Amino acid sequence: MAEIKRYIEILTESLRKKKKILEDILEENEKQAGAIRDEESMEAFEATVTAKSKLLWDMEALDNGFETVYERVKEGLEDQKEKYKAEISEMQALISEITDLSVRIQASEQRNKKLAEGYFSGARRQIRESKKSVRVASDYYKSMSGSTDTGPRMVDQKK
Repeated sequence: MAEIKRYIEILTESLRKKKKILEDILEENEKQAGAIRDEESMEAFEATVTAKSKLLWDMEALDNGFETVYERVKEGLEDQKEKYKAEISEMQALISEITDLSVRIQASEQRNKKLAEGYFSGARRQIRESKKSVRVASDYYKSMSGSTDTGPRMVDQKK
């Protein structure tokens, strides 16, 4: 009995940690959106990507541990639902909050994706325009300096 109670505490703590990680990911998404919108340095953008990667690794480890512990306690919980009703209710509330956070993260990821696509599309357009300007300037310089290579010409000397 005490063993089931301890497993329930571990599961609940795992859910709290997962909720905190998801909140941190949501915060990193906001930082990422700011970096894209404000056209900050790529270092700021990359820092958010790195931070989110670490958080996702941490969350995956939590999920794996949760599954392992849940498998151990699953039968005992089902057999004694009434005894652990409050704890089960708390875990259900945490799972609901986690689900809501997951949906918010997905929405913010989609917004960031659109922002990034717009940013990179504009950057590609600027690069094309820069290349075009350099080519036009180069052609102008060549024509003005008379250094265009016209190759040998035959001159008709008949009069």
